Amino acid sequence: MRNTQEGIQSDLPDISNAATQRRDYIEILNEAFARIGTWSFDHRWWVVLFCTAIFFLGGYYSSRAHVDMTFAAFFEEEDPSYAAYLQYRSDFGSDEMSYILYEVPDAPNGPFDLAAMRKIARLTDQLAEEVPFVRKVTSLANVEFIESIEDGIKVHALLEEFPQTQQELLAIRDKVLQKPLLTGGIVSENAKYAAIIVEMEKSAVDPPDELMLDPEGSSWIENLYPQVSETKITEILARPEYQSITFYHAGDVPWNAKYNRIMIPQTLTLTMATYFAIGVLLFLFFRRFTAVIGPFVVVTIAITISAGTVGLMGWNLDFMFPFVPNLLIAIGIADSVHIITEFNKYHKKLGDRREAIKQTMYLVGTPCLLTSLTTAAGLLAMSTSNIQSLAHMAIYSAAGIMAAFLFTVTLLMTLFSFGRKSFVIPEKEKTDQRRKSDLIDTLLGRVVEFDIRYPKLIILFSAVIFVSSVVGMSKLVVDNNFMEEWREDEPIRHITMKVDEEMGGMSSVIYLFDTGKADGIKDPAVLREIERIQTLADAQAPFVKKSYSIVDVIKELNRQFHNDDPAYYRLPEDRALIAQLLLVYEMSGGDELEQYVSGDLSRANLELRCRMEAVSSMVTLAETIDAEIIRQPLEHSSVQITGIGALWVIFSEYVAESQIKGILLAFSVIAVMMCIIFKSVKIGLLSMIPNLTPVFLTLGYMGWVGMELDYTRLLIAPIAIGIAVDDTIHLVTRFHVEFRRLGNYAAALRVSILDVGRALTSTTVILIVGFILNVFHGMETQVIFGKLVAWTIFVALAADLFLMPALILVLKPFGIENSQLEPQESQMASHKVDKVENVVGYNNEIA
Repeated sequence: MRNTQEGIQSDLPDISNAATQRRDYIEILNEAFARIGTWSFDHRWWVVLFCTAIFFLGGYYSSRAHVDMTFAAFFEEEDPSYAAYLQYRSDFGSDEMSYILYEVPDAPNGPFDLAAMRKIARLTDQLAEEVPFVRKVTSLANVEFIESIEDGIKVHALLEEFPQTQQELLAIRDKVLQKPLLTGGIVSENAKYAAIIVEMEKSAVDPPDELMLDPEGSSWIENLYPQVSETKITEILARPEYQSITFYHAGDVPWNAKYNRIMIPQTLTLTMATYFAIGVLLFLFFRRFTAVIGPFVVVTIAITISAGTVGLMGWNLDFMFPFVPNLLIAIGIADSVHIITEFNKYHKKLGDRREAIKQTMYLVGTPCLLTSLTTAAGLLAMSTSNIQSLAHMAIYSAAGIMAAFLFTVTLLMTLFSFGRKSFVIPEKEKTDQRRKSDLIDTLLGRVVEFDIRYPKLIILFSAVIFVSSVVGMSKLVVDNNFMEEWREDEPIRHITMKVDEEMGGMSSVIYLFDTGKADGIKDPAVLREIERIQTLADAQAPFVKKSYSIVDVIKELNRQFHNDDPAYYRLPEDRALIAQLLLVYEMSGGDELEQYVSGDLSRANLELRCRMEAVSSMVTLAETIDAEIIRQPLEHSSVQITGIGALWVIFSEYVAESQIKGILLAFSVIAVMMCIIFKSVKIGLLSMIPNLTPVFLTLGYMGWVGMELDYTRLLIAPIAIGIAVDDTIHLVTRFHVEFRRLGNYAAALRVSILDVGRALTSTTVILIVGFILNVFHGMETQVIFGKLVAWTIFVALAADLFLMPALILVLKPFGIENSQLEPQESQMASHKVDKVENVVGYNNEIA
């Protein structure tokens, strides 16, 4: 009996004799974590108090973080492209608006039905008076109209004198349809549709405190612009008096409001759903409520720390933050599963909670530290990105990951200290667990046998897949179509497409011309340069739907100044005449110049309204105009592209750069850390092969099926490497230890896979469930992201269970096998894990 007990105990880590063995940093860390575990057990209330304080501190700082789901969140203020956009806004005000397309389906004259026009006039006034943060409302009822009169020109609101008969209104319609400035913007060319343009005085890039409707109210999204403006517009349009008119509400205000209302609440809802689903799995795997509550307490604190880091740094909760909860759940749960698995095993073997915690932390603490460090390092590699929100996410997600590790090795151990020191498993539960263990062991055993029998075939097959993936990656295109971020059944998507088709495009590019001197825009040579670029842009139809510039205004003024003669719809050659036209325009009551030129007339903008298509179309447009400027440089002004559309062009370049730089940095940093961890360049680099395989396979698949790489999918590579390397560290570390103990690769593989493989399989199932729940998200980008990450995690497990063992068996990186170990001894060694598992039965027998 004594010999049997000694044999069993010899299979456990011998902490007491560690000082007599050759000590290295891994051994020192193992002992340190064993002490941390016992200290947490002995001082559990101090640990609980400390964690509670950290949680509330994180909550305090997270409450200071504001929501910013706007495109500006991607750029630093010092970014040259964004600085140009801010200059444009400084000159011309906010470029955000609501664009309300409408039709009157039951009226033969459509928008020019007299009764309908009266309603539109009332609606225009109501929108101007009742909508928060509105700057100006323009419709057919009040749009500026320039026409010639006997002694000059007249500038007035189109329906300043409201028509009394339908015939009078139709006569006005005929005049409107002859105005290039109005058709395609305020009314369609066939007069079937018209629009109300609600220009906003605020922009979502403004300070959050300025966006609150009620300064004394909550900072929740329903008290902020643009939600408050969208809500009021929707309420007004739904009033009974307008039921005969069909509205299509598009533009920045409804788009951004809808995005905020989907992303923030649904992220919270799906996070709760993920908690529930993973909680069920944890309970099924471990049959202990502590195994469910503990990991979620750890993850909740980690998410709070991430949000708190955002508030502490003065950043905003932007597009990237919704990706963080699932990431932290994945990492936090993975470490917890490894620790819970080992704790359960040692608690059953030793019958003592404190000693079980000590043994668990000695064995698992160091791998959990290393996996957390490598994952955090992989994410921090993205902190060098030119994309502001991505660089911020790299930092606050890494902070959350390290917080998850800290509370896993302290708070989780403290939670395990509560309860009886020993327990007796009911016979039925023993039988159920034995059946489950037999099934998992059988599957893992077959994996081991396949690895041992066909290692070269596995490597060959993986190489073919790898090469095929590389070919697919060469087809990968960096692109983004904001329209496709919405699900197919989302109304805002179809409304935007409708407006895009019937009127001017819903996307815009701005070219900002700067003469460098006051009144420089009055120079005919400058105006001809603007006209040349505008003509070239108009030729890029159907992508460019409409263009606006000061050139259009001056042409119209020149025409009306010459008694509405179409032959004079051109730029005057004389600077004095141009100055005179502008002066007459302003003296006649015209107030639209501020939309096209700066106050000192030194700068002018050319606005191109474009179809809502992929960013690549915008890139092609920009390249075409750039080529023309290179062919014939501007001599009298400088020009810079800006506006939201231009920022998308720059952003696509940043995405490509960030993807390449992110993968290289993440790979380099993690590879160096793996070499340090295993104290071998050969082992470190070898372990990176299965870590890159899931990334290459996923990106290759995207290339083969024509899926673009956008700002959300660029996260897949660093996240996948970070998650994959966790499994590799646990497996290779155990493989190395078992090889040193057994001296035989096949035997070491059997013991490692049967032991660590169980936790790897459990974590993979949990992570896949966590990410696949994104299929219920309202944003298509989140749905695709969840599917791709879930697939990548599955491939990562396959690479660790098949490719990694095959590489080790063929290349033998741990050294030469022990030649003294006979085949039958190797077989016996491979089943030592069975002997260890019998401790439970042995201890019960002693009792």
